[in-house]
Amino acid sequence: MDFIQYLQMRHHKHGGSGMDEKSAKQYNNRLENMMKYGIYKGETSITPEINKKIVQKYVNACGEYERTIKYYLEFLKTDQGK
Repeated sequence: MDFIQYLQMRHHKHGGSGMDEKSAKQYNNRLENMMKYGIYKGETSITPEINKKIVQKYVNACGEYERTIKYYLEFLKTDQGK
């Protein structure tokens, strides 16, 4: 299972109707871009420095970039994410 599949299953498991593939891919793209720009480098938590870099680079009105990292960290803790 990859990160996109995890996101789709995660939302269904938590009582929601599930995340559609388009939304899951948007989360994955956010994660890939944060890695590409050196904002997120595999840290095990969201640090103040990460938050600062997110604010400098992106319009983050809904906290979607921090949420992306949170979901990715959850994914890494699963058997599929290892």
